[in-house]
Amino acid sequence: MNIPQIHLTIQDNVHKKKLLPKKKVLAWLNYFLKKTSSITIRIVMPAESQQLNSDFRKINAPTNVLSFLIENKPLVGDIILCHEIIKQEALEQKKRLEDHYAHLIIHGCLHLLGYDHELNTDAVKMEAMEIKILKKIGIPNPYLVKN
Repeated sequence: MNIPQIHLTIQDNVHKKKLLPKKKVLAWLNYFLKKTSSITIRIVMPAESQQLNSDFRKINAPTNVLSFLIENKPLVGDIILCHEIIKQEALEQKKRLEDHYAHLIIHGCLHLLGYDHELNTDAVKMEAMEIKILKKIGIPNPYLVKN
């Protein structure tokens, strides 16, 4: 039996002290990523997020998360996270910053695995998968609004 290996690289160009411990992120991924994978997570500022979003999605604005599938077998991909947007969203949504990062990393990985949310039926499936994974790691449903 082949046990899938996850090779993870975290590039944090924003913080002097790394924000995401590799061991913790690997633990999150191991809950659902069941195929040999090589994933790079890059934490960026809004200007880089905006440039990538403009170049690849033709949307001239920064965004919280972008996913780039490079290869399917084995799974190779990049997840780009914009710290300033994620931090602002966590504050507005009254979520722990680490919980919001976990959600967006899982969201980005699901995109690498082929999940999408362009159609409502696909969005419902993807959100249900995110909620299920997050629950396993002790993070509440990110789609419930806190007052």
